[in-house]
Amino acid sequence: MLQLIKKRSNSTNFPSNKKTSFIDGPGIGSLIQNVCRLNILYFAIQDFPILTEMYGSEWADNLEVQIRTEIENEGYSHLQHDEFHIFSFNAGQFFLLDPTECKVTMSLEELAYQLKVNIENKVKSEQIGQTGNTITINSGHSFFNAAHTDNKSWSDFLSAIGEARLEAQNCTDISSMELSKEFCEIISQGKVNSHYQPIVNLADKRIHAWEALARGPISSPFRSPLTLFDMAEKLGKLFQLEKICRESAISSFGTINPQQKLFLNIHPRTIVDPNFSSGETRILLDRWNLKPENIVFEITERHSVKDFKTFRKTLEHYRNQGYMVAIDDAGTGYSGLSSIAEIKPDYIKLDQSFVNNIETNMVNRAIVETFNDFAEKIGGKLIVEGIETQSQAVAIMDMGVHMGQGFFFAKPSKIKPELTTDALNIKKSPDLKADHNICGTPVKNLAIPVDYVEIDTPVPVVQDFFEQGRSISSVIVVKNNVPCGLIMEYNLNKHLSGKFGVALYCNKPITSVMDDSPLSVDIETPVENVSKQAMARERKKAYDDIIVTKNDKLYGIVSVQKLLDNLAHAQVEMAKGTNPLTGLPGNLGIEKEIEHRMKEGKQYSIIYADLDNFKVYNDTYGFKSGDKIILLISRVISWATAKHGSDTDFIGHIGGDDFVQIISPEKAERICLAITRCFKRLVKTSYNAKDRTNGWMEGKGRDGTTSKFPLVSVSLAILDCTPKQSLFEIGEQAASLKKWAKSIEGNCWVRERRKI
Repeated sequence: MLQLIKKRSNSTNFPSNKKTSFIDGPGIGSLIQNVCRLNILYFAIQDFPILTEMYGSEWADNLEVQIRTEIENEGYSHLQHDEFHIFSFNAGQFFLLDPTECKVTMSLEELAYQLKVNIENKVKSEQIGQTGNTITINSGHSFFNAAHTDNKSWSDFLSAIGEARLEAQNCTDISSMELSKEFCEIISQGKVNSHYQPIVNLADKRIHAWEALARGPISSPFRSPLTLFDMAEKLGKLFQLEKICRESAISSFGTINPQQKLFLNIHPRTIVDPNFSSGETRILLDRWNLKPENIVFEITERHSVKDFKTFRKTLEHYRNQGYMVAIDDAGTGYSGLSSIAEIKPDYIKLDQSFVNNIETNMVNRAIVETFNDFAEKIGGKLIVEGIETQSQAVAIMDMGVHMGQGFFFAKPSKIKPELTTDALNIKKSPDLKADHNICGTPVKNLAIPVDYVEIDTPVPVVQDFFEQGRSISSVIVVKNNVPCGLIMEYNLNKHLSGKFGVALYCNKPITSVMDDSPLSVDIETPVENVSKQAMARERKKAYDDIIVTKNDKLYGIVSVQKLLDNLAHAQVEMAKGTNPLTGLPGNLGIEKEIEHRMKEGKQYSIIYADLDNFKVYNDTYGFKSGDKIILLISRVISWATAKHGSDTDFIGHIGGDDFVQIISPEKAERICLAITRCFKRLVKTSYNAKDRTNGWMEGKGRDGTTSKFPLVSVSLAILDCTPKQSLFEIGEQAASLKKWAKSIEGNCWVRERRKI
């Protein structure tokens, strides 16, 4: 006799006092003898034997567990009790038996279909990620009324489950269902609203764009966009639904900066539909003060494109009007790298399945890095979706990915959400001190005067500016001396070089051809920050001049060439003051940082680090091994400061085995604790097996006699400083503290002559 599995769970849709467990209940025969009626819902994974052959038994077992769990969750959610039972006759087939009176308003047929759609949507993302295909579930229903005799009951029960199976093999007519009527009402009344989730530029942690996400009415089975679009596709109303979503997304979007974008999800079959009119979208944009340049059509890879040639031509048509294109769910759907390369999207959105364990999963890391390189080579940018934790975000940033999206940055909301505090404060894990190799030159030192015109200036007047033979490459468009646009000579020539270009623009104002979202920075912005912003621009504007302002008024302009020349010169000069082994700032950099702290007028702490028994190690193991020890302590110090310190912390290398950190006083002890613990553990790897086992090594001391010396250790001295202290005073106090620290055996740290 088959065993019945009865499940109880603490699902969020059911009272929390239910405990998760699997209980072997009575046999089916016993069950049908003790009930008057059973409502039967049947679910079967389509082509399950074939899928098992294709993807293996382990995959099939995991899928069955996943489907069975989702059936259970949906049962709790819709039936609102835990008296139902789930059992299976064959692999990939499940029956839900409900012995209670069905209290839901929909019919059994609709209930079975609703559960089928919800379960398919729940497993869709994961299965597409694993196989590149969606999973289809067939559903059926029937009911069983108990007879007076055991034999008759069993016979009737088998007939009932056979009826449910037979129904699942037939195509369900959903047009007459109440669900269909509810969906049609949503369409006719436009009951769809938009939520927005930011897409973040990881280089400067600014919001680059928002993705509009459709939501159906609250407490409706169509709240989920997956359910909405599944029903729309089945009823042939995909175009109508996308039109409503598009109108909702644009009308509710609100104001944005001119360079920011709105991502609109578009089904690939919709964009080649004759009813899909860019003219209608343009009217909407004009009404809500947006431009095609603000809109990105996001095409999902999860749907096949039957006529790829027409699809590509259609995309090119919209691109010529200013719209941009993104490929969604890259790496999991129907399109391969070759088709993406043909489309040449402006953005590639990598599916969230590749973010799982990205910190340690080398395969996923390789995939992300490959897509990032691929995106750059075809002139696009990579957006990694599904970033939910800080460690994932840091890993993605470390790989040089352009953009990220996910709950870590912000959850979708009806009002465009701000970034979370954690997202704003995130930083790369390695190379903490990159910021301290910066010369700090303000951009005003590089700015030069520039020609400018008012916004009503005709195009031919500006053309004359460039034709007068002066060595200028740009003109600024202003209104009341406030910059509002930029004209690059090459861009103006592009507009006028067409067959009718000159005639077309002869009577038009310069605003018709200007870039209305140029890069504009304040005069005090450091050159390094300006360079980062310039390089983060879209590719076609990467070398456009940068406007410099003072109190929002035009001050001047700086070219990218001058910016890069200045940076290169500064880096050469900075390299002269860095330690060639560790790359950390040397004495000049350390003195400059201390002087900077003095000018700030705030208290700060200096940690002096010195290695014990290093000379003996260096003499015994050789200079090459000695250099490795110095690199090890520099990396441990950098790691501890990055983990427990802040962005303003500084690390310098005085020379040899002496290091300096300049940090906030409250962070000093935690950083020292991390350094001593980590170095004590890692330094053992620098010794041979014998010395490592002994915990000491033989060598000659300074007096020339051979003795036993402990393993190399680090001594740390914390000196708390005030802004009024001179460099001389700091040096005297530091020498005293270092002497005290080195008198203590082993890895240690002291603060103001007190061992903490």
